[in-house]
Amino acid sequence: MALYHRVFFYTVLAAVVIIIVGYVVGRLVEILIKKISYTTGLDAFFRKTSVGRALLRSGYTAGDFLGLFVKWVIYIAAIFYALLELSYASPNLSFLYDTSKSVLTYLPYLVSGVIILIIGLIMVDWISDYFKRSYPANDQYAQALLNFVGDAFRFILYYMVITIALSVMKVDVTILYIFAQGLAWAVAIGLGVAIGLVLAVPLREPLRRFLERGWDQSGSKDERRGDGGG
Repeated sequence: MALYHRVFFYTVLAAVVIIIVGYVVGRLVEILIKKISYTTGLDAFFRKTSVGRALLRSGYTAGDFLGLFVKWVIYIAAIFYALLELSYASPNLSFLYDTSKSVLTYLPYLVSGVIILIIGLIMVDWISDYFKRSYPANDQYAQALLNFVGDAFRFILYYMVITIALSVMKVDVTILYIFAQGLAWAVAIGLGVAIGLVLAVPLREPLRRFLERGWDQSGSKDERRGDGGG
């Protein structure tokens, strides 16, 4: 009996130590991420994206959000590792084993999905904004078309990133794939028309001059034929 109590005591002590270590490590990692984010300019880069601006409106910088996310991942891992340790202390606590094991097994998928989601959304914002700036537009008509194409492109990539992230998180995305098939055709047609309209803007003036030149040349030929016949 004394041996049982001793094992129980050391098991509980180990669980408490795991939670304390997890808390300390989580806090230190949060502080480190905030400092790295500030010194490397990640906060400034985040402000240029839609995701970053949304976080700022919520009162978080890039460092605050990433630090908070990583800290809580460490907290959750420490708590369930402690519960897993406690499950060995007594047969009455064996139910903690399956729950803790399931959470700890799923946690890497959750973290991977969130990382893909954050990085993917940031890259989508950057690509979309770069597309809008890379094409010279001298009038409001062309700029409006560029904005439409850029936003449509952003929407498609958002959809792809979210679908991939959910798949990594082991979420059933069958309905999203079905919806994406119809959406892809509609967006492809819309983008084709919009891109055609965008390309028509710089080609409009050269095409007009070409047609006028061809019309003038044909008119001159007809005049020469009329003079020769006379």
